[in-house]
Amino acid sequence: MSRRPSVLSFSLPPLLSNGNVKAVQSPIAVEPSAPSRQPSSSKLPADVPTSELDPDELFAKHTIGEVKVVQQRLRADADAKQEELRLMVGERYRELLQASSSIIAIARSSKRVIEALEETKDGILAQDEPPMPKRGSIQGRGDAHLHTLQVFSAHMKLLLDAPEHLWRLIERKKYFTAAWLFLLARVVHRALVRDEEQDEEAWSVQGLDALEQFPLVQCQWEAVSQFRAQIIHRATLSLRECITPPEDACAALLTLHLLDSRPLTETLSVFLNQRSKSLLGMLSEGSPTSPLLFGSISRHGNGHVVEKNSRKASVREVKEATQTALDAMVRTLTTSRVVFEQTDSMPSMIGAVLESIQSESSSPISLPSELQLTTQTLLSTLPSSTHFLLLPPSLRSYKPYVDLTSSSSLMEQTHLGRVLDQWFQTTNQTLQIAASKWFSDLQTAAEVWSLRSSIRQWIDQSTLKQREMETLNKIFDDAAQQRVLNIWKLALSDAEDAFQLQLAAATKSLRETPKEQRKDSSPIEFLFNAPPLPVISGLGSVDSSFQKYTSSLRRQLLGRTSLLDSVLATLESCARSLQRDLSVILAGEGEEARGVMAKLSEQYRPDAEGLCTGVLDTLTSAEKQDSEDSELTIDSLVFVGHVADELSCASPFVSEIGGGVEVVQDFKKRTKALHERIIDRWRTYTVSRLITQHRAVFRPRSKAVPYSIVPSTPSSELVDSLLKLSSSVQELGAFRSRMRQQAVADQTLRLFIQEWVGEGWKQDGAQALCDIAFLRRLAVLRAPEWEDVCQLLDSKAEQYQETAKGWKDGSADYLARTQTLFASLLPTQSPLRPLENSTDKFAPLLPFGSPSTEQQQFQAAVEQAKASSRFGLLLVGAAAH
Repeated sequence: MSRRPSVLSFSLPPLLSNGNVKAVQSPIAVEPSAPSRQPSSSKLPADVPTSELDPDELFAKHTIGEVKVVQQRLRADADAKQEELRLMVGERYRELLQASSSIIAIARSSKRVIEALEETKDGILAQDEPPMPKRGSIQGRGDAHLHTLQVFSAHMKLLLDAPEHLWRLIERKKYFTAAWLFLLARVVHRALVRDEEQDEEAWSVQGLDALEQFPLVQCQWEAVSQFRAQIIHRATLSLRECITPPEDACAALLTLHLLDSRPLTETLSVFLNQRSKSLLGMLSEGSPTSPLLFGSISRHGNGHVVEKNSRKASVREVKEATQTALDAMVRTLTTSRVVFEQTDSMPSMIGAVLESIQSESSSPISLPSELQLTTQTLLSTLPSSTHFLLLPPSLRSYKPYVDLTSSSSLMEQTHLGRVLDQWFQTTNQTLQIAASKWFSDLQTAAEVWSLRSSIRQWIDQSTLKQREMETLNKIFDDAAQQRVLNIWKLALSDAEDAFQLQLAAATKSLRETPKEQRKDSSPIEFLFNAPPLPVISGLGSVDSSFQKYTSSLRRQLLGRTSLLDSVLATLESCARSLQRDLSVILAGEGEEARGVMAKLSEQYRPDAEGLCTGVLDTLTSAEKQDSEDSELTIDSLVFVGHVADELSCASPFVSEIGGGVEVVQDFKKRTKALHERIIDRWRTYTVSRLITQHRAVFRPRSKAVPYSIVPSTPSSELVDSLLKLSSSVQELGAFRSRMRQQAVADQTLRLFIQEWVGEGWKQDGAQALCDIAFLRRLAVLRAPEWEDVCQLLDSKAEQYQETAKGWKDGSADYLARTQTLFASLLPTQSPLRPLENSTDKFAPLLPFGSPSTEQQQFQAAVEQAKASSRFGLLLVGAAAH
């Protein structure tokens, strides 16, 4: 029994109430069907379209499981089609509604057009036949009527073609020609509608009634008349284009004069007003503010993004914006003078054109071709120009009416000069604001002065009058000078702030960091820390690397540590930048550059002096910040003193910053006084600390223990204190002047001697005399200035003469042996032993004498008691061995 053919049916999901089709979830995976007992004879037709599947053939050739797979695939396709339909209806539903509405509106409009055509047809059929034309004579009446119709058609042809020609002329910016064509079309329209019976040339005499028989005439004229406002508007807007040559500007002004009946004085005002709007747009646009928008960006191998040529591009943009605005001003003034200015021998351009319009012959003054316009040349440029030969001679020779004697056609030269001067002054006020805005985008004085020079050169080469050139130069000079002053003021403010921050950071670091951990602040360690050797690479020049190495060595020899250089670098860099800017300003030739520099220096000086005052206040506040003396605070104070000393003696900051002579001298005087105060405070603290340490650890020898050997050298306490004092002087750093270095050492040693033998000194006996003798030996080297110190030591020595019998003075030999240890406390040359009279070959190295080579008496470091009589017997056993 064969299977009954059936149709494979699909059940669509029910519709929801809103019209959307309810989605049917398609199965994610199809469960495999149970294996059939009889395998299928063919594979599942996966690539056969679902529309071509036959249900009977499907059930005959495939198993139940394969049929279920097909069923699932068909359901998935149905769901996909439903989803696509849902999306299409949802997205384009509004468009479908709009399309249906448009179709309905079009149908209604078509119906109204059909009804109007039917009404027109009925109206035409209902009218009577037109009357027959009047005939003069039978002979030649056909030819005359034909000629009349031809002339009438020429009039109509011009009127019909006028809109197209006017549009073409407007698009080509031929406004003067368009105005002439419009005036000609108006005359043609008046000729067509003229109806005077006494006029032999009237159309009614010829048997034609234009308005009654040809209503197209009035309709066409209404279309042409709308071009008047369009031509006037376009011609007025064309005056805003600053690159318009004077000929085109004159043509646009003639259009306003002829078509809008504006007097020449008013056309000048319109021209200047339109140019003012263009200039206002140029001046209000400003210059670029994001340097990264100009120039290219290059990426180096280390991953850093570097701005390339951005500043040059920014300067170029500012220069172009400035020159564009200046070019618009110059072109406006030049065009006004070319168009309206006249001399005794030559009229103005616009006056010459008006004269040529009224002149019967060719103009004696040569005019541009676009201004030499006649009706005949205009008609010859139009299509079907031969047809216009049928126009009457009065139309072919038509010229717009111009009354050369009227005040509207005249331009008083005094009025022209007054209006141009007023416009120039008004524009300069806006230009001055814009120039300040443009210059504000420049970051360096070199950029400002380069732009100023290029602008001045451009102005000098322009066609302006000398007075106008001077006015524009003054505007940009004032803007450039003000910008340079602002750049300098900002640099001074930044330098002062940076100096305060760096000095505060340096002093804080010195107060919080132990001495042994400082590597960039100690002059001694910095002196013996050699800078890296210059490395010659292919990227930089050899000279620059060696110059850096040379400057590093120079700073090292002068004791200018890295910490000190970092604090002073900002101030010195600001001063050097100022000098570079002044050199750029002085690069101009003549007295003008020197005058500008003197003016800038005078205006800049108060700010430079304010920076000097701010630096002094910063140093003074740093001095007063640490009221209590300790080792760390003294080190920070000494650093402040070094900064003050560099600023007063060696640093070029105060000399190059641009302050007055009195201010520079006062600055050096105050910084020097500040350095001396700090050194006095350091000296007092250092000596007081050494004396306190000595007296705290000093243990006087008991009088019950006699000296085994009478001492002849200073005590170890004195030597240790002097060594510490010498190290402190060395750590203080080298001064630029050897005399100042010696003065600081002398004053420190003087205070030390006075405090050592002063109240509270507990040394006694021969050791006291040895200490006094050595100190006196050091004082004698400074005689006669230290006579009071010598007297003090002599008075102290008299107190111990009786208790120190057998004492021998060995201070000279001890000084010779320790002169290298105490080198920082000793003068460079001994006054007791002149170098030029010495025969000792070691005199240059040992200026205070050579140590004695004789056997030195040994002196025990510890005082011992005398051995008892039995002490020697204890060594018998040891000696026997």
